[in-house]
Amino acid sequence: MMISEQERVAETTRQLRHYAGEDRRIAALPSILDVILAVQRFGPIEALGHVWGALESRRELRAARTTRQRLGSFHADAVRPLVRSALRPLRWRLTVATAIAATFGAARWPLDRWAAAQVGLVALTVLLVGRRDPRAVVGLIAVAIIAVVVDIQGWWACVLGVYAAWMLISYGALAPLRAAPWWAQGPVLGMIPRRLRLRLAITGRSEPLANAVDLATSSRAQLAEPFVAACTAMPESLQPMIRVCSALIAFDKGDIDTALSLASKATEWTVATPDTVKGWCLAQLAMILEQTGAASAPQVRATASSLLRARSCRRYARRLKLIEAQRCIAEAPVEKALDTVHDYRLLAVRLRDFDVLQTTEMWMARLMIRQGLPHDAARVLESRVGGEDGRIGLFDARDETADDLLLRASVQIGRLSEAHTDPRRDVVAALAMIDADSRPLAATTGRRLLAKLDQAAGEPERALAYAASALVAAQHGRYMLPSARWRESWSRTQLDAHATMLALASASGDSPLVAEVIELARGEALPAATDVDSLSAMAALDAAAAGSHSRDRPATVTGPTADSTDAMAVLQGLNPVRQPPRVRVGSGLRLPRLDDSAAEIALDQELTAIGPCTWYWSAATVLDDCYWAVRDPGGEWSQGRIPLGAGTPAAEAYKALLAALPFALPGESTDGVRERLRAGALGPAASQEAERQILARVAAAFLPAPLADGLRQSTDATLVVSLPTALGHLPVAGFPLGPGTDLRVVDRAAVIHMPSWAVIHARPRSGSADRPDSWPARLAIVAPHGEADMEILTRPDGVDRVVRGPLSLNDCRNLLHAHDDHQAWVLTLIGHVGAEADDAEAGNVARSGLQLGPNGRGGNERLTMIDLVPPDGSEHRLALPERVVLIGCGSIGIGSAPDLVSGQTPTGEWLGLGAAVVLAGASHVCCTLYTVHANKHMKRITDGLIQGFSSSPDPVSALRRVQLGELQRWRADRSTYPAAWLSLAYVGVGWER
Repeated sequence: MMISEQERVAETTRQLRHYAGEDRRIAALPSILDVILAVQRFGPIEALGHVWGALESRRELRAARTTRQRLGSFHADAVRPLVRSALRPLRWRLTVATAIAATFGAARWPLDRWAAAQVGLVALTVLLVGRRDPRAVVGLIAVAIIAVVVDIQGWWACVLGVYAAWMLISYGALAPLRAAPWWAQGPVLGMIPRRLRLRLAITGRSEPLANAVDLATSSRAQLAEPFVAACTAMPESLQPMIRVCSALIAFDKGDIDTALSLASKATEWTVATPDTVKGWCLAQLAMILEQTGAASAPQVRATASSLLRARSCRRYARRLKLIEAQRCIAEAPVEKALDTVHDYRLLAVRLRDFDVLQTTEMWMARLMIRQGLPHDAARVLESRVGGEDGRIGLFDARDETADDLLLRASVQIGRLSEAHTDPRRDVVAALAMIDADSRPLAATTGRRLLAKLDQAAGEPERALAYAASALVAAQHGRYMLPSARWRESWSRTQLDAHATMLALASASGDSPLVAEVIELARGEALPAATDVDSLSAMAALDAAAAGSHSRDRPATVTGPTADSTDAMAVLQGLNPVRQPPRVRVGSGLRLPRLDDSAAEIALDQELTAIGPCTWYWSAATVLDDCYWAVRDPGGEWSQGRIPLGAGTPAAEAYKALLAALPFALPGESTDGVRERLRAGALGPAASQEAERQILARVAAAFLPAPLADGLRQSTDATLVVSLPTALGHLPVAGFPLGPGTDLRVVDRAAVIHMPSWAVIHARPRSGSADRPDSWPARLAIVAPHGEADMEILTRPDGVDRVVRGPLSLNDCRNLLHAHDDHQAWVLTLIGHVGAEADDAEAGNVARSGLQLGPNGRGGNERLTMIDLVPPDGSEHRLALPERVVLIGCGSIGIGSAPDLVSGQTPTGEWLGLGAAVVLAGASHVCCTLYTVHANKHMKRITDGLIQGFSSSPDPVSALRRVQLGELQRWRADRSTYPAAWLSLAYVGVGWER
């Protein structure tokens, strides 16, 4: 019987919840460990009360241990290693006392009764003292005096015995430092062949090299620099190790370019190098690649593991295995991750290694967070995470203690009343441990958590300050990361920073600040998240997993370490490693910019340039909320929040709208979409009342009241709409301006759909300031895919030259290059717009484009953003005219319609074909919001658009005239249908040069 994915996830969640509950039950049982601790702290009399309970629960504890068949309770597995640790001082004292008695008994043999009493007295005292404190000193001196008095001839044995006992007791106090965990056992220089290691020891060069390697591979790499500098006289075969140590130091400082360069040069093997040394160098390179998100890290790590199989290299081979296990915990399916935890728990039980056991429990906490169980994870982390006193574990990996503290604080946010630890203290201690410049992700996470803690404590102003600091750091830090995978993990932290900042700014009533944060979010590409409760914990997991370090500029890595990047990534405002321009609301930025070289866009000036009566409506969807900001023509701002969760009025209204629009439902055919549209509230068979009611319902849910009230009192206004992907399909022009009225937005204003201002800012400027009298429609490319399914649209009126398909991508380039002598003309593109199936499923709208002729591989070529906007300096760059009529299925490039439910609401920018045409040089583009069908109505609309764009000095007004004409037809005799003209959207600068 096949188990569905949903059932599998539910089962693993149940297992994790059962594990957490069972472990809490086992933790409450008394054990022999409680008896030992009671003896040590309160004395044997007090401990007697725990003996019977420990004996009763012994069988239950044994049954709860981990076996080969099942993953047991952490507390049951921890009893043996903790008992072993608790009895270590006693075992050490017995060893010391026995050694003292045997050594000096043999030295004074044969023993008379006074000599035997003397040796026995010293040994008994050592057995009872066992620690370094003033009382122990006094006791040992007193015993030495008494022993000398007992037998004056053996005074030397007494003095030497006491001295030896004191030294051994002091050495025993260092036992925790000597007890390295499983992954840190073995010689530091074990990768060096034994003969070469012996030669280094004889010549005195092994100690500085060992210190350099040990410090460079730890969380204290900044201390390794003088030791690395002292390793100048090392053999030629070990020089790659020195370069790798320098690379690790550079990486710890945040200089990723230098680190990758040094590590790459070190692994070129220009000199004869032992295989084990090669393995060690590759292991460190794999660590750097892993933490920078490079896709080649697992391959390099596998090669390193194959070279580190010698027993002397077990220290580094085990660390590689642990890294691979951690990667499995973070990324693999939960079932496989649980198997990994089980394997390492068995190892910990077999070795009685509490450090490995502790690591497996931390992995379980992370899995609980992954499965949406932050409260269960919080209980685990409360007992397992240390370091709140600011001290770092001796054998902890790089910033591991700080990451664990941030993780524990993040899961406590939603349960402050139940928390047994102070999350603020955890955050402050973590921030004190890390360098914010080299660890911006962890620093951002800490500031964001402080904002949430201050919000919960009723300190909104201080919370807002921390949230702003976190948001600026997150927005800045994201553009310092060298790979797409690393940026993806960063995005969740960035999303949580936006969500926190928008919630606090909205609650404060500061409308200009909300507007600025919305514009900041609109310029980013943020991920969807599961829910608001688990987002903080997931972001903290990213901070721990990514180990993010900052950079001053984008890295250029050649060879297998370089991540492939689409050509669209070179665009200012779109490039994941270049900051988009900041949008300024009012006289200055409220959120400071960390990059002084970043451009700045004055929003008020841009809107004023469009027209004297320009309204502006921007919004951002973050998690289950839509935050909006509205600016009236006088420059006054208002703001609000719309809940988008399942069952809310907005979600229900949007669901009804999508059902009436030609978006394919799961499993629905093209003919089925047509029939549903025909019979729906916006199709040809709809009544005027049904059409008005559904649009009025959507307008009531989404159209801000200040905007609706203002437009009702306006005439011939302009409305600039800057909505995110989740709301980009809203037919704003057709919204009624209130219940019970048929007055539409388009009756009062021309509507401009604005992508992020970074797209408008990045478009090439026109080379001429002359204003022509007309813009001739010189070229129309119609049905370039070559099929006859849109015959009615293949003869647009008023076009000088019409080219029909099939056309190749090269044909399109040649046609456009033949007309690029100047920009004052109209280009018409009519065809199918979409993406390949794999790209569409991946949500890559940048791969969506105008379908062209066959590509010889069973598919079709496409004219996409990557073709229209190639890298700077490319010879294939196209110069499009100022005005473009782009008629296709959702040619604006937002993609398929989203569901406004948690986990599926996109928050990023639409970067499809419509935005690509603007970036390729067009100033005024008419697109469609969703699928349109070739019929007589679309033929009439297309001809009207071409005529208006050719003759009107104001293309925005030309589009509005077409929309008003269609609306009048609908009102008069229903000789059109709403879905046809509601699909039209203007994209561009909004004003003539």
